[in-house]
Amino acid sequence: MKRNFLLLLLSFAMAVSAVAQRYVVTGQAFDGKSRNAVDFASAVLLRTDSSAVAATTTNDDGSFTLQAKEAGHYIVKLSYVGFKPFTRSVELTADKDSINLGTLLMASNDKVLGTATVTATAARVEQKDDTTMFSASAYRVPAGSTLESLIKQLPGVEVSDEGTIKWNGKTVQEFLINGKDFFKGDTKTAMKNLPTELVSKIKAYDKKSDYTEQTGIDDGEETTVLDISTKRELNESWVSNIDVAYGNHDRYSARFFGTRFTDNTRVTAFGSMNNTNDRGFGGPRGFGGGGGGLTAKKDAGLDFSWENGKAKREAGRLQLGGFMLYNHSSSDVINKSNSETFLTSGSSSSFANSLSQTGSHSTNVMARLRLEWNPDSMTNINFQPRYNYSESHNSGNSMSATFNNNPYDIENMTSPLDSIFAKNAAQRNPELYAMMVNTNKRLSMGDSKSHSVSANVNLVRRLSSNGRNISLRASGGYTKSENHSYAISSITYNKEGKAKSFLNQYSTTPGRNYNYSVRLGYVEPLGKNWFGEVRYQYSYKYNKSDRSRYNLNELASLYGKDDYKDITESDALLGSETNYPVLGTLPTTNKVLNYVRDLNNSQYATYKYTDHTATVGIRYNTSAIRFNAGVDFNPEHTNMAYNRPSQVDTVVTRDVFNVSPQIRFRYKFSKTNQLDIRYRGSSSQPSMTDLLAVVDDSNPLSISMGNPGLKPSWNNTIRVNYNGYNPTRQQGIMGGFDITQTRNSISNRMVYDETTGVRYLRPENINGNWNGRGMFMFNSAMGKDKLFNINTFTSLSYDNAVGYVSNMQSGRTTAANSYNLFALASTTAVNKDYNYYNSIFNQATSQKNTTRTIGVDENLNISYRKTWFDVSLLGKLNYQHARATVQDNANMDTWNFAYGASANFNFDFGLSLSTDIRMNSRRGYTDASMNSNELLWNAQIAQSFLKNKAATLSIQFYDILHKQSNVSRSLTATQRIDSWNNAINSYFMVHFIYKLNIFPGGSSKKGTDQDGDRPGPPDMRGPGGMPMRPMGPPPGGGGMR
Repeated sequence: MKRNFLLLLLSFAMAVSAVAQRYVVTGQAFDGKSRNAVDFASAVLLRTDSSAVAATTTNDDGSFTLQAKEAGHYIVKLSYVGFKPFTRSVELTADKDSINLGTLLMASNDKVLGTATVTATAARVEQKDDTTMFSASAYRVPAGSTLESLIKQLPGVEVSDEGTIKWNGKTVQEFLINGKDFFKGDTKTAMKNLPTELVSKIKAYDKKSDYTEQTGIDDGEETTVLDISTKRELNESWVSNIDVAYGNHDRYSARFFGTRFTDNTRVTAFGSMNNTNDRGFGGPRGFGGGGGGLTAKKDAGLDFSWENGKAKREAGRLQLGGFMLYNHSSSDVINKSNSETFLTSGSSSSFANSLSQTGSHSTNVMARLRLEWNPDSMTNINFQPRYNYSESHNSGNSMSATFNNNPYDIENMTSPLDSIFAKNAAQRNPELYAMMVNTNKRLSMGDSKSHSVSANVNLVRRLSSNGRNISLRASGGYTKSENHSYAISSITYNKEGKAKSFLNQYSTTPGRNYNYSVRLGYVEPLGKNWFGEVRYQYSYKYNKSDRSRYNLNELASLYGKDDYKDITESDALLGSETNYPVLGTLPTTNKVLNYVRDLNNSQYATYKYTDHTATVGIRYNTSAIRFNAGVDFNPEHTNMAYNRPSQVDTVVTRDVFNVSPQIRFRYKFSKTNQLDIRYRGSSSQPSMTDLLAVVDDSNPLSISMGNPGLKPSWNNTIRVNYNGYNPTRQQGIMGGFDITQTRNSISNRMVYDETTGVRYLRPENINGNWNGRGMFMFNSAMGKDKLFNINTFTSLSYDNAVGYVSNMQSGRTTAANSYNLFALASTTAVNKDYNYYNSIFNQATSQKNTTRTIGVDENLNISYRKTWFDVSLLGKLNYQHARATVQDNANMDTWNFAYGASANFNFDFGLSLSTDIRMNSRRGYTDASMNSNELLWNAQIAQSFLKNKAATLSIQFYDILHKQSNVSRSLTATQRIDSWNNAINSYFMVHFIYKLNIFPGGSSKKGTDQDGDRPGPPDMRGPGGMPMRPMGPPPGGGGMR
């Protein structure tokens, strides 16, 4: 009986084992030419009838693992852009349930820099761990395009008309090339200058700080980056690209880009100049046009990286990199706007119209250096010095008018500004003149200059192999700046008894600040997969900020008086409304200038800020789970010596204690599916000057004051994100949401004087501000040969914006002082001190207004591609639905939508055609001229010739139908603004492009398509969260069948 029971138990165990048995195939994919690992390659296990059993993507070291549920004959298939498909037959049996294929060498199928070479089945989007990867060959761009044309097509990536790049809602702050910094912190250089034909793939991820990469301690200082991998053929080669162009309206453009890659170095130089707002051709554009204003730019730069070839963490490893960048721009911007400021319930809003023209010139010079050294295998030292220089000059003129009713309600009213500034406006348009509150004509000019130098050094020492480490970081910086501004304004009030105001003002603002900090961190293993971390940082900041303001118009009234005999007749003209000298003219001597120093609005401040931050955290790392939580304890001490000559001369100290928790949880369902949840709480303090009982009335139409009763704000932020990818279907999804809530947020409360149009501003705490955004991205290849592709990116946002809406009406008196505020507003007989302006807020009618705005954004793209052409259909939608609790005038619905198509054709004899056409529509704008339909059509024809098609001649047509306009809307709890800017819209350009590419014979040891030491976010699963990477050359053997 016992024997039978044992036999039965054994049989049952064997049956369970058979059911639970998994058949496994492993291997490593390597480039057969360079012998480098091929990461992100698609690995599929197929039955003999070609049906898929399992699929995955290769790791950074080229490894993959495929599992089957039953024994049988299978086919392993590897594929990747630029390689010929690799297949290997395998047989799995009960006795041989695990097969290691070893090293599998994939044969290259790339054509060097070929613009027409396309892999039709290349996956557009792939996901692995924290990294989203885009294959450049899966997107076609017009001949001669730069990176901008490609980036604009990537699913989940948004590029604004101003050039801001967002990936999954996060702003991209840096570009990398093959994992190395590329003009660090300057995204426009890569976007506008890097030719797309150099790009193999683009990786998007959140790059950890240097401190986190070396220690595994998540300090929360992540940087969202796009990492460009170049084509492997570029290794050991010189690649250059020259593009010169000229068009109608005297438009011109010239660009040079040259780079050299070797196993251990990269040198890149570029230069460009244009007067087309840096506008590129190709890729879907936003709802705006060619950017605000007319801009001419000149840029030049040099970027380099070098390493001595030793493996990561190998003793003696040395890396050096950096860049120098020069930018100069000149712009001419015309802006027209109409705005509505929401007042209390039952009161009419305040309306304003303005027209301004501004010209500016700016120059910036930046230099960065990065030195990284491993004196031994346990120590890493990183040193980064930086230098910045900038200067700018600007001048402008503007005219504006404020109304108590909407001027567009007047029949046939198209331009309120032209009507109100016309001669005899009161007689010609009495209805408009009756609702006018004030008008303002203004001239302005200014210049600024700034120098700054800074550096930081990081040292990390691993104390053992189990994750114990200690780290030290020190940083410091110094900045010196100076600003000058000049302004002449003439303000007319439509209130009886209110005198016209003429101001000629000059301000100078020198500044000087320096800072330094030291941070020490320690990680201790607590047990299996658990690590504790402590960190302490000391920071000190010094800031000297002075502002001297002078009312030059007062010289006219002082001229001729006995106490001011130094004032000359030419000085007195600075106060003449009709005969003043050229803007920027100053009095003959400094003594005369000091006669009219504005003691009420000049300020002199010295800040000394000391900060201590102690962090305690814990981490848990496994192959599937990464969890970290920590708390920052942050005592701060601030000392400010503040002098405003006619108001206050004081020394203020502030001591606060902040506690900031942060939690992050990441769960990896598989190599291509991951959930990421993070929370962070933080406190922000009001500025020291906002806490002072002082008033700034240098602008008579906008008077601001401090508020000693301000409280600190508390911010809660939560972000949830899921990424998934199916390699077999070439199908990717991204979903997530983020919510930000602020308690005691600081908002400017405004009280509006409806008789003069004067706005009084005071910062106040308010509760109720929060916003959230949900996002969903879906991308999938379709059809048997994956020739179709559909991509949708949907965003749903909600903004709960809270603010105070206030106004005061004539005749209101203060209980405390028993005087009529509006009577005082038209006279200087009363000393208008802080208490006076404070009483305005105490007596004004104010209500808390909540504006709830729902936003919907949708980007849909359906494409079909063959070897020589592709066609795409696109749809874009932006809808805003706003409702306010107090002011019905704030309720509005705005629609921006577009639909159209684009196509690219590439022929073997070098001819290429590109075109896109779409209808842009807008609805819901107050100004009827902004509600429009615009049919936009752009096209390019290009012909390549000479040997290897080295030369290309193209002609580009922008806005062929002359329909583009440039309007926008912004909405808050207290204001709505509709604006128009001048821009470069309709024109054509003839381009000549020449590519000089010098390739050496033979092949290099490693291709630059590999990512070197920075293939993506660091693998935090090693001891103590330390990044781990395979070292040494790939194993030999293997082959291709």
